[in-house]
Parts: sequence; structure tokens; C-alpha cells
Amino acid sequence: MGKFIAWGRWWRQTRWARLRRLPRLALGWACLALGVLGVVLPVLPGFPFLIAGAALIGRRNRALRWCSTHGKLALRRWAALDHPMAGPVGRWALRQQQGASCQRRRLYWRYQSWRERA
Repeated sequence: MGKFIAWGRWWRQTRWARLRRLPRLALGWACLALGVLGVVLPVLPGFPFLIAGAALIGRRNRALRWCSTHGKLALRRWAALDHPMAGPVGRWALRQQQGASCQRRRLYWRYQSWRERA
């Protein structure tokens, strides 16, 4: 049912509003592609492009939410390993992800309280 609500909201937008979002989405996906290449290639810095692409596309994009959820699940599986090398690295990566998520929530709450005061 959620798919139909989102589709209806999208369909009610004017054609101009949908066309206006296209360059932003295209630039966001291009930045994400450059970021993935930057992770692999030593010359290109990948992390800034990944952050910029995710910011341009938006948090509510279905593909980004799916990747985020499955990435967190993969980190939890990695942290649960009993291997002497992989287990500690997985637990460290999981703690880092949880800390970043906590900081993001705090910044969001701070921003919301700032908007309510203004």
C-alpha cells in the first residue's frame, strides 16, 4: 500500500516539478558512481563524492534506504564472526557506524529545534 501512496504523491506533482528534480537526481547518481570509482582507484577521492551524491539524491530514496539497511545488516553479520581477524574489525566497523548514526540523529534534532525557534 505504501507504494501506491508514494506513486500517487509523485503523480500529483506538476510536470514542471518532476522535471526540475531530474538534474539533481542525475548529478547525485553521477557523484555516487564517481565515489564508487574513487574507492577503487587510488587517484580519485571517493568518500566526498559518496557523501555529495547521497546528499543530492536524498535520504528518502528507495535505493539508498535499501543499501543503507543491507549495509547495516552486513556489518552486524561481520561483527558476529568468531574469526580472530575479521571479528574485531567487524565490531570496530559496527561501533563506528552506530556512532555516526547517533551523531546524525543529534544533528537532525538540533536542526529541527533551531527551525522551530526561528
